[in-house]
Amino acid sequence: MTLSPTRSNPTGETPDSAELLIKEARRAKRLRRLRNIAIVFVALVVVTVISVIQTLNKTPSKPKPETAVVKFVDSMKHANGTRFVATYRVHHYDWMDNGVITMAQIPSPPGTKATTNSDGYSGSGKYAYIYRNADGRISQWIKIGTNVSGCAMPAKGPSRQMQCSRLSPYLPSNGFAYADVGFVPTYVMQSILTSNGIGKSLKLTTRVSTQFGRLTCLTQTFPSTIQTTCIDRSGYVVLWRYHNFHYSSSATLTAFNRHPTASDFRTLIKPTKPLVLPGL
Repeated sequence: MTLSPTRSNPTGETPDSAELLIKEARRAKRLRRLRNIAIVFVALVVVTVISVIQTLNKTPSKPKPETAVVKFVDSMKHANGTRFVATYRVHHYDWMDNGVITMAQIPSPPGTKATTNSDGYSGSGKYAYIYRNADGRISQWIKIGTNVSGCAMPAKGPSRQMQCSRLSPYLPSNGFAYADVGFVPTYVMQSILTSNGIGKSLKLTTRVSTQFGRLTCLTQTFPSTIQTTCIDRSGYVVLWRYHNFHYSSSATLTAFNRHPTASDFRTLIKPTKPLVLPGL
């Protein structure tokens, strides 16, 4: 009888059981890997959801009223520094009462050195207006640099003939000051910033003009007065209204162009006075 040598199996495991252990270890490893991937995926989903919620909850911050008014006035200032010819229908406008005013201006370019006249007044650029009152009175003022000329037709009296002056040194302290009243945008801007200020009740709205397009309007409400100013996209004053219990005033733009000509800065008739302007 021939005996064959046999191998010992100290663990008592059969080849099949060893293979099962190896498979089980591999399966556990795969499960751990899948669990880690799932944890990372869930974490990414949570972060994404939180980010989306925060984004949706964010609403654009509205500009403060003061900031909006500053931008509004800055737009007016920019427009007021350009050349243009504008005609306004005015109602109880300052001392002019009711009528029509056509103003033209050619400001000097930025950096232009202002000249000084013999009375110490400095200025530059060209500015003019013609005012036609409802009662037939006509007034014209032209300011070129530091000099000014004017024309006027008295509303009453034996003589209603137009009289005009030649260019003479401008003096802000005397009757020449009326030369600045005609500039509607400047007058309106001053009314926004000075007497009423910008820290009161404010409201910005939009309107549409068939002639001048989209307008932005600033309404300032006070205990006894309401003031509304509307400007177009470029910042030009299209409408201004002031109202209180006893008084109302307004200026409405009726015609506008950006191209002043030499005729806008000529007196209505040949000047006849050297310095003293006719009374208004």
